[in-house]
Amino acid sequence: MDNQLENVRNKVDTLYPLFRMLSDGILVVDQLGIIIYMNTKAEMIFRKKIEDVIGKAISLLIPNLTSFFGNEMEQNMLGVRENQQLFPLFIQTQTLTIEDEKYTVILVKELIEAENNQKVDLLEGMANTLENIKFSVDEITIIDVADANGIISFVNQRFCSLSKYQSEELIGNSYQMLNSGYHEKAYFQDLWETIRKGEIWKGEICNRAKDGTLYWEETTIFPFMDADNKPYQYVAVRMDITERVLMEQHLQSKMQIDFVTTMMNLQNGIFKMEKNAKGNIVYTMSEGKLMADIAATSDVLLNHTPKDVFPKEIAELKQIHYEEAFKGNRANYEVELNGKHLYVDVIPIVKNNVVTEIVGTVHDISELRSIQQKLKINQQHYQSLFDHSPDYVIIYNKLGQIIDMNPKAMELFELTKETMGYYTYADFNTEENTKIYGSYFEMAVQGNPQNFEIELINQSVIGQDRFFTIIFFPIIIDEEIKGVYSVGKDISEQKRIQETNAYLAHHDELTDLPNRRWIEQKLNESLQEAKQKNHHLAVMFIDLDRFKYINDTLGHLIGDRFLEQIALRLLKSIDKEKQYAARLGGDEFMVLFPKLEDQKEPVTIARKLLENLANPIYVEQYELFVSASIGISTFPAGGTTAVDLMKKADIALYHAKEQGRNMYQIYSRSMDKRDYHSFLLERDLRKALLKDELVVHLQPRVNTKTGRIVGAEALVRWMHPQLGLIAPCEFIPLAEESGLIIPLGKWMKRKVCELLDNWRNRGIPLIPIGVNISSQRFLQKDFSKEVRSLLEEYQLDGKWLELEITENSIMKNEEYILETLRELKALGIKIYIDDFGTGYSSFHYLKTFKLDGIKIDQSFVQNLSCQSENAEITIAMIKMAKHLKMDVIAEGVETEEELAFLLEQNCFHVQGYLFGKPCAIDEFEKCYLTTV
Repeated sequence: MDNQLENVRNKVDTLYPLFRMLSDGILVVDQLGIIIYMNTKAEMIFRKKIEDVIGKAISLLIPNLTSFFGNEMEQNMLGVRENQQLFPLFIQTQTLTIEDEKYTVILVKELIEAENNQKVDLLEGMANTLENIKFSVDEITIIDVADANGIISFVNQRFCSLSKYQSEELIGNSYQMLNSGYHEKAYFQDLWETIRKGEIWKGEICNRAKDGTLYWEETTIFPFMDADNKPYQYVAVRMDITERVLMEQHLQSKMQIDFVTTMMNLQNGIFKMEKNAKGNIVYTMSEGKLMADIAATSDVLLNHTPKDVFPKEIAELKQIHYEEAFKGNRANYEVELNGKHLYVDVIPIVKNNVVTEIVGTVHDISELRSIQQKLKINQQHYQSLFDHSPDYVIIYNKLGQIIDMNPKAMELFELTKETMGYYTYADFNTEENTKIYGSYFEMAVQGNPQNFEIELINQSVIGQDRFFTIIFFPIIIDEEIKGVYSVGKDISEQKRIQETNAYLAHHDELTDLPNRRWIEQKLNESLQEAKQKNHHLAVMFIDLDRFKYINDTLGHLIGDRFLEQIALRLLKSIDKEKQYAARLGGDEFMVLFPKLEDQKEPVTIARKLLENLANPIYVEQYELFVSASIGISTFPAGGTTAVDLMKKADIALYHAKEQGRNMYQIYSRSMDKRDYHSFLLERDLRKALLKDELVVHLQPRVNTKTGRIVGAEALVRWMHPQLGLIAPCEFIPLAEESGLIIPLGKWMKRKVCELLDNWRNRGIPLIPIGVNISSQRFLQKDFSKEVRSLLEEYQLDGKWLELEITENSIMKNEEYILETLRELKALGIKIYIDDFGTGYSSFHYLKTFKLDGIKIDQSFVQNLSCQSENAEITIAMIKMAKHLKMDVIAEGVETEEELAFLLEQNCFHVQGYLFGKPCAIDEFEKCYLTTV
């Protein structure tokens, strides 16, 4: 708190000591809406300390309180507590004068049921509605709110996730903290000018996150105007487009390499210039054979101003025209340099209404100027100029007939001195281009001193289409126009490159199928036609089963060749005249049926595709097999928009995978219900992790020799506030699918460490507690580091924390698994294979990884006395483990007969309902302490 705020607060205390004693909350803010005073009651209402809010904007506590200064009001509003919690309150404002400075006093009452049930119900309903809207928006897009001065008053969770700032760090600050430095100041000046006029601004913004990384957002800013038509608040709706921008930058970088190579081989010259940080115009690129001839290539000019490298008079001439171009105007000039007469044409490059750079082309017109002079003396002398021009040069009379051509032009158009006079410019152009060509020609004939650049499709005498860049100059002799001088450059190759790039923009480079952008555009067009003509269409999603296994095992090169074969089989399965196939990315494909003549058409194609995929695919020396899961949605049953149809096809595909894969499913509304339940459950599980709704239960592990509890397994339980106790079998798979299994596992390890620390502090003897670890987390490189940090935080010996992993967790990346196990064992931690016998068991892995023990799955333990097959398998497991000097723990022991069998096989460590079900920690402690 600075001295000025402290002085004002003291004066408020001195002049109005009653504020401190009032039963209502009191806030005092200055003319800018900055909080300068807060009494004790207000601290209680907002659950914030005075030192946390003094100097901050009032929008931190009451977001919708605007245009209050100088206005007295009484109104119900919503306040904000910690964690962005909304609550109803009543406010009353009055003006306060302290030493001729005006302030606003805000009286705050928290609405309670006894005082105003109707208001409470209304505001609570608003709060619930806002909370629901907030959740939906948080899941979909990025939202932030700022006041009229650009001070942030609200951000949603998506904003925080992307910027990596907490909401408390953002609220009350300006957007300057996110400025990446990527944009020019003028870019944001234009933004502010637009929204301050009450107009909506749209554009792309590059911001810098807290960790220094850059991210891009497509942003729309909506100004909200007060009664005086002045903005009092701005709401920004954003979309994360970082991935798209990075892809564009990658493509642009690739194109830039090709561009520079092309530029270096240009006969003429080209250069680019930008303004540096000091505002000086500097060269950023200069290439072409002409630039090399005059010693003005990039290695000489890069990052220099004209004054740095050219004589003063020439530099000043250049500077004048470059400044004109940066004003947004095209500029051209001629200059004598290193014995050459150069024509320079400079154009501005404008992005978002700002000139970001200028591009200039340089032509050597020394011969042209020379011949103009010679024509006055003797027109016969001009031929030498043509013979040395690197571009094609043609001289026309005023009627457009050819009167002379240089050798380059004669070679290009396959004409001779004897035949050229029979042709006009119209003979080398299509009818449409002749009109365009002719209009520029007429302008030159009229003596217009401008130079013209056009791009036309020319057709040579031999019938080959070519592209040219053409410049016209009027030929003036003795102040009379005699004809037109044409200089042209063949840019056919550049055009072919552009066409190739345009093709690649809508096609998959690997399979040559249309890509997602193309098929989505085609789907929208087909939908529009289907609605107009009242016919049906269908969308089919295809996802390869186990492609990831092939790709990871055999490598990406084999995977790519494999996908090429899949694309061919897909094309073979469809009617290419009626349906369109595309690759969406990875191993995902799509087929569009723009007009269904038969409702069974998608099913027929799906069956045909599954049949074609059933045959082996040969890639190099490998014989590969794959199946596919297919989802189908139809218009209008499955939706009326492209997004709906693709979403419903994806849902149907998901159900095909659920039903066992290698099949197709047609979307039905019943699928939505099941998916919606999973969606709600996943949403609530995320909240449960944040609200600590999950609890740890412990199941004892007993040494049957002593009858004592020698360990325990930690198991998670979820008591849902509405649905009651949810079985782990229902939410654990959901956690694994959604990725929540990783934070859930971290939560479990921390809770176990907290429990062990609590026991130690209370003098309870410690026993090792086992925690199940998901394969997703175990295979991440920082897993052992996370475990070590937890042990160090609670100062625990690693022997008290046991980790239980599945067999599948150790079947991949042997080198990495060995390193992780070495790091964990160095901490004193024991590693057990959980549910042993149910996965892909390998004696090689058990021996190589030197694991501490196995936990025999309960499916083998149950009914041991009557199922000889289970008994034989269990005996083999125990003997194998004993041979490898590994501990053996039997899970799921429920009967005396099962126990007797295990004891007979010298398996003494068991857990199961016979000795105790999983129970709450306090109940476990009572049982455990009786055996100590």
